[in-house]
This record gives sequence, C-alpha cells and structure tokens, in this order.
Amino acid sequence: MSDLLDLASERLGGSVLYANDDFFAEKENLLKPSKPVWKEHEYTDRGKWMDGWESRRKRVPGHDFAIVRLGLRGVVRSVVIDTAFFRGNYPESASLDSTSMRADASVEDLLNAEWRPLLERSPLQGDHENTFKIDFKNAITHVRLSIFPDGGVARLRVHGDVVP
Repeated sequence: MSDLLDLASERLGGSVLYANDDFFAEKENLLKPSKPVWKEHEYTDRGKWMDGWESRRKRVPGHDFAIVRLGLRGVVRSVVIDTAFFRGNYPESASLDSTSMRADASVEDLLNAEWRPLLERSPLQGDHENTFKIDFKNAITHVRLSIFPDGGVARLRVHGDVVP
C-alpha cells in the first residue's frame, strides 16, 4: 500500500504538534521525507544522535505519545511505524488513534479531543518498517501515536486516500 499518498507528509503540510516527551530526539523527525540515517560517531548533549523521535525511559507507569496533524484529510489504509536503527531502545508496542478536527485546532483542544482507535496496540520489531493494514472508514485530520512504554521511532507514514 505504499503506492498510496502519505497523508502525514511534511510536504503536504503534515506536522507533529505535540509529544509528551522528546528528550533524546525531536518529535519533528517522525515526518522527515527522507529515509532514516545512521551516524556512527554523532552525539548530542543528551546522548547518541538518533534520526527519529526518542523519549526517555519511563520511571513511572504510563506511556509516551505524539500528536500529528495530517497534511491532507483522508481515509487511512495503512501505516508504517519505522524503527530503523532503534535496536535496543525501540518501543515494545504501539497504537494509533484518530480524530477529525479543524486544521488549526489547538494542542489543548487535541489533548482533550475524542480519539477513536485506528490501530489497536500492536507489537513492534526493532530496526524494522512495521507496516499495518488499517480498516477504518472515516476521514480523519489528526493521529495520536502511542508507544509503550517509551523508546524510539524513526518515521511514521500514514498512507491513504484524500477526502476533501
């Protein structure tokens, strides 16, 4: 299904609006159009440089999540949760929820929105393009990627059909 349009593409206006934790690697990396890369000897003031979104180890109950505004409203057919180069620090599982709101909805409104499951909590493999078929009929504008409990995701792709 990768021949379908990536509704979350930055080129189409997709944006990561919020993440509850992006201490090690910035949430904005999730939507980069390029394939993830590995830089052997690259470090930041927070540790090893990683091309993706990476949160800290959870020391309390819960999980981490990021909210993405799709560039184009549409019906999702498949998603790719790419954990490229995250070998020991990838999430054990992930889920994806959806909502349909105005493109200019505030982060506060999105945090309090009614979210509907798009992908139930599913196991992930590290250093792998984890692809999931989606059977959801409604057009949506935003997705919430939840990772359990924490870790790193290189890229998120949300493939589907545009619905004006």
